[in-house]
Amino acid sequence: MGSVVLNNVRKSYGDVHVIKDVSLTIPDGEFCVLVGPSGCGKSTLLRMIAGLEAISGGEVHINERNVTDVEPKLRDIAMVFQSYALYPQMTVRENMGFALKMAKLPKQEIDNKVTEAASLLGLGPLLDRLPKDLSGGQRQRVAMGRAIVRKPQVFLFDEPLSNLDAKLRTQVRGEIRELHQRLKTTSVYVTHDQIEAMTMGQMIVVLRDGRIEQSGTPLELYDKPANLFVAGFIGSPEINQIPGEIVLNNTHASLLLKDGSLLTLPPNLQVTHGQKVVYAIRPEQVNVVNDAQDDALSATITAIENTGSDMQIFCQTGGGAFTSVFKQRLALQEGETIWLQPRLAGVHVFDADTGMRITAQEA
Repeated sequence: MGSVVLNNVRKSYGDVHVIKDVSLTIPDGEFCVLVGPSGCGKSTLLRMIAGLEAISGGEVHINERNVTDVEPKLRDIAMVFQSYALYPQMTVRENMGFALKMAKLPKQEIDNKVTEAASLLGLGPLLDRLPKDLSGGQRQRVAMGRAIVRKPQVFLFDEPLSNLDAKLRTQVRGEIRELHQRLKTTSVYVTHDQIEAMTMGQMIVVLRDGRIEQSGTPLELYDKPANLFVAGFIGSPEINQIPGEIVLNNTHASLLLKDGSLLTLPPNLQVTHGQKVVYAIRPEQVNVVNDAQDDALSATITAIENTGSDMQIFCQTGGGAFTSVFKQRLALQEGETIWLQPRLAGVHVFDADTGMRITAQEA
């Protein structure tokens, strides 16, 4: 097994800086997901770990060994690509054992390793088929099997599920999670899908414009986003964001909305009178109440969506558009005006200029 450590790594193409002084430690045995919007640098960072992309500065360490200038085949990593990259003329067995054959391992040892990996992935009955005779999910499992037989210190996954349909993505996602639980091999997984990141990662690294915005466990990022970007990127449906201005009455803070109404804020926030902020609350952190209250929003329902398990209500409030999600089925109608009461424990407040989270003072 092996940890992965990046020390101030940079990547530039001429005057274009793609990766900007990224430092990151992925502990031994961790499943780390790199997530972010298209063009944020996540695949480039993965390829720098693999040695497929030369770095412009900094160092890459795998299992406490500096591999910055080590060629890919000597880094003891295995990579699973989006495109499967299987040899069409080779059977599943031959594809999975090809790297071992190139390494001149004995035939019996290759057969044993391939059989073991095939059993792990449920590929035993398919070993003599060609890739063209397999489904997309089966091809991706073969690509994973080809990586597993090498027993590397680190697995690298570059958006491996993006070619699969929604049902297959969910299935293979579960298979990769189960595989990691069995093998305990350090894994770095790239995706643009934040649901994929939340359900698979033990550690999530959110990237934007070549920099790390925040890293931590899925719940740390969900419950305590460091800034407005992370708050908006993590979570589905997206977190509600209401711009406003701080009004201080003695030590009590309220949010002045654009329609002139006031909304109660959590206590002890480190804010100043007149400060421009963004109030954020996740759609499921809201209750419907019967009467007007200081900590509730007047909301006119514009649309209702029932998914069976959830009821999504889309509203217009004095602070703008607002989405709420309920597990119970409420007797509500489009056009109706209701009162939405955000749970104060779930309220996040961010500085409008910096986008950074505003914390509460210690009691």
